[in-house]
Amino acid sequence: MSPATRHRRPARSGVRHTLVLGLGVTLLTGCTLGPSQRPALATSGIGAAQTTTTSTSGVPLGAGGPGQQADPIRWSSCSDVDPVDPATGTAFTVECGSVVVSRPSTDPFGNQVIELTRARAPGVSQDAPNLVVLSGEPGQNGRSRAASVAAGLSPTLRDKVAVITVDLTGTGQSAPLDCLSGADSRAIVSLGADPTESSAAGVLSDLSRSLTFECGDLAGAGLSLLNTTSATDDLDTVRAALGQSTLDVLGVGYGATLAAVYADRYPGRVGRMVMDAPTNPLDAMDTTAAAVARGSEKALDAFAAACPTFAGGCPLGGTPRDTITTLVATLDADGSIGSGGTAGGTVLLVLLLGLGDVAGWPELATALASAVKGDTSPLEKLLDKQLGLDGASDWLDGSIIYRCNDSSVRISPPQMTQAVDAIKSDAPLFGPFTAGLVGICASWPAPEAALGAVTGTGAPPVLVLGSVGDPVAPYDGVQSLAGQLASASLVSWQSGQHGSYPTSPCMTGIVDGYLLNAQMPDVGTLCPP
Repeated sequence: MSPATRHRRPARSGVRHTLVLGLGVTLLTGCTLGPSQRPALATSGIGAAQTTTTSTSGVPLGAGGPGQQADPIRWSSCSDVDPVDPATGTAFTVECGSVVVSRPSTDPFGNQVIELTRARAPGVSQDAPNLVVLSGEPGQNGRSRAASVAAGLSPTLRDKVAVITVDLTGTGQSAPLDCLSGADSRAIVSLGADPTESSAAGVLSDLSRSLTFECGDLAGAGLSLLNTTSATDDLDTVRAALGQSTLDVLGVGYGATLAAVYADRYPGRVGRMVMDAPTNPLDAMDTTAAAVARGSEKALDAFAAACPTFAGGCPLGGTPRDTITTLVATLDADGSIGSGGTAGGTVLLVLLLGLGDVAGWPELATALASAVKGDTSPLEKLLDKQLGLDGASDWLDGSIIYRCNDSSVRISPPQMTQAVDAIKSDAPLFGPFTAGLVGICASWPAPEAALGAVTGTGAPPVLVLGSVGDPVAPYDGVQSLAGQLASASLVSWQSGQHGSYPTSPCMTGIVDGYLLNAQMPDVGTLCPP
């Protein structure tokens, strides 16, 4: 069945969604709290532009070829998109457009329509340069959230560019594949902390089979075609529809990984490209699962150490880590696993999503303390807030589909036991849970195009950003990705925050200088805390 003609399931009201495979890959990327060799501290880092070798016989080619073709996009007003960012009250001029992606006649989906939105701040002209912003998971910050995405840029940048948001195929308004049932959603937010325990293992196994059946039933033979590699082809079609020879991109999280794969497949079509907190596409899902568990343990130690400094003191008592560990065990013992209520895995999920937001630690501690006292509603509300469940986007399906289709890892129960045993000593709290998240894809069909190493040979200079203590996008993986890309410059931030732009003034200055003036930072730049 074509996503353009399939029927959506009823809305999953009252169910707390989660970026499961974002936790399976993007969040399942561990890190250390700092690089083994830190560059000299710098407060600015903007220096002379770097150069790279490009082909003298035309556009440098990657696996994607010379580039896609598309009819010019026609922008029009769109009444279904709120032009005002609800967080800041900033109003934008918002226009919508569609891009037709031509598919081979053998493609089970046929031609696809990609939905775009362009947001311009007051005073920004129609002929302002376009900046494609890919923020978060597939479908998370697309067409419907254009104003919020634009408002999230620095004032310096958003006053100079037109911000383009994109709904990737199968997400948002681009023929979304809404295949997650209410029962599956409830299971996802209430997984057990240890997938080798019998009740948790049963819920996980049933969930994996159900997801595969539900999504395969709707997508048919085309299910495995929804992946990051195919998304780069769609993205280049967007470039062609915009009438540009190259594409300027700011990617964050999964969006940064997508940008890296695009640079590898279409190096000659890269304009100015920033990859903030990417996942290393070379790492297998189980490898990143173990890594993020170790990084999250260290981030939890930092959280526990900071807890006494919160206003009013630490609500989790004198030993926050022990209190949280007991809470996880107690909730799982209460029989909440898989019910949609608050299980031990729910607590770990909130922590995985919250430890990378240092400013939100006091709220996280308060919600956990309430759960310890028997009131889990603050924890559930925090999870809703973390996942952006404000009615503006519904992206869980897209996250699962793209993540499973990007990985060749299909973990069996014996392999799950081995993975848990191997990680327990390094990450006793998070290790089993993050290993279990890999099992969500256990029954999924084999991928058409699993991700691997990227080089981007022939691309112009690009920026890769990483926080040395980021528990979501591990610094080791960011370093590896930057090393793979032939023309990448790595800029580091001495912080445990997930994503640096525009939170860090130092990083923000570097990014704005690069995107607006092609200024490249000094080699080895490390921004201060």
